[in-house]
Amino acid sequence: MTAQDELAWIAQAKAGNLQAFEALYNLHKTAIFRTALAVTGDRSLAEEILQETFLRAFQYLPNVRDGVSLSPWLYRVAVNLAYDHSAKKRRKANALSKFIDWLMPSAPTPEHRLETQELQAMIYEAIGRLEFKQRTTLVLFYLQGFSLHEIAQIMDCPVGTVKSRLHYGRQNLRRELLAAAHLPGGLAYEFP
Repeated sequence: MTAQDELAWIAQAKAGNLQAFEALYNLHKTAIFRTALAVTGDRSLAEEILQETFLRAFQYLPNVRDGVSLSPWLYRVAVNLAYDHSAKKRRKANALSKFIDWLMPSAPTPEHRLETQELQAMIYEAIGRLEFKQRTTLVLFYLQGFSLHEIAQIMDCPVGTVKSRLHYGRQNLRRELLAAAHLPGGLAYEFP
């Protein structure tokens, strides 16, 4: 699947071809769902966000500029929906298992697995305590692999703001992890 395929599907979907819109959905659904899940920590809510994101995409597709990928716009909608829900419910997300793999590689022994599970719980809680914009920026950068410029587009802010959120998000996450009583000593120092 190439960028040209996506652009062709967008043009066809704008012309009313539902199969082309379905192809766009299939192209982006997994990544949008994972992002919504990582930001909200709630599988059911992530599914709702996925559905609402594509409902909006269908409604606003005629307004999409020709020759432009839908990806940044879809992520922006999904992140905004997650933010709206978080503000209304005052919930804190705590699900980023892949992020934990980045922090600490898995260990083969049962003792290490138990330690990893305990560490996962601490990291989930620490990430959940981060401010929404920092948490979202970390998810988009580390979990989804977006560049700083792409995150700036998704979150509708300058690249400098994204850099700042990454810096303070990492710093705050490190502080939260260091405050945890049973944290293995070297882990927090390895965190960039």
